[in-house]
Amino acid sequence: YGIDLRHWLSWMDKAGLDEQSFTRDDALSYTRELMSEFSERSVLRKLTALRTYYGYLIRRGIASSDPFSGISLRMKERRLPSVLTEEEVRELLSVPRHGYMDERDHMLFLLIYNSGMRISEALSVDATDFDFPHRRILIRGKGDKERFVFFSESTEQEIKDYIPCLEAFRMEKHGDPNAFFLGSKGGRLPLSSAHIIFEKYRKTLGWQKEFTPHTLRHSFATHLMDRGADIRLVQELLGHESI
Repeated sequence: YGIDLRHWLSWMDKAGLDEQSFTRDDALSYTRELMSEFSERSVLRKLTALRTYYGYLIRRGIASSDPFSGISLRMKERRLPSVLTEEEVRELLSVPRHGYMDERDHMLFLLIYNSGMRISEALSVDATDFDFPHRRILIRGKGDKERFVFFSESTEQEIKDYIPCLEAFRMEKHGDPNAFFLGSKGGRLPLSSAHIIFEKYRKTLGWQKEFTPHTLRHSFATHLMDRGADIRLVQELLGHESI
């Protein structure tokens, strides 16, 4: 922190400023310069040191306000999640399947891409959560908030084809009586295993881009909007409070 403060004092000295004359505009200029020279972690640490220092100055009556208050690294352009093309989605869903594990992986990809649900939501789905007459699933999301996600007619048929395979594996492993996605030992598929599955398929398909559960969720939203869906509808389907 001492080094961080000395760096700032040196910058102020060159600009002909001091603690009392230093304004919010000066703080923004300094932060932008830091972001061009240092890593995000280093800039965050430097801003923390400066806010703490200004807290001390305010308590001593030397400064009346903190010019760094409210400045965050979100000024820097946020990196957007990776997104698949529609052709890459077709490639993913066309990988040959042999046995329950392959069928499960295919269904996990299909359901996230077709409904936009989060990976945590997908893994918590029970076989009894499907409302086939309305082609929807009741999801319990963040903060136990409930919403419906929807699936297409072709996906409905794939779900119905998957269920006998699931039930046969469940009986073989004496598995979880409710879970829609089972792990190799018959319990509910854990999050750690789901991430391993995504990485395995990324390598199998030879993709250099990032491929995670959020990649599929982001692809769902992107492809909907590419085809003219209203952004507020997409927001509601994703379960986001903020547009």
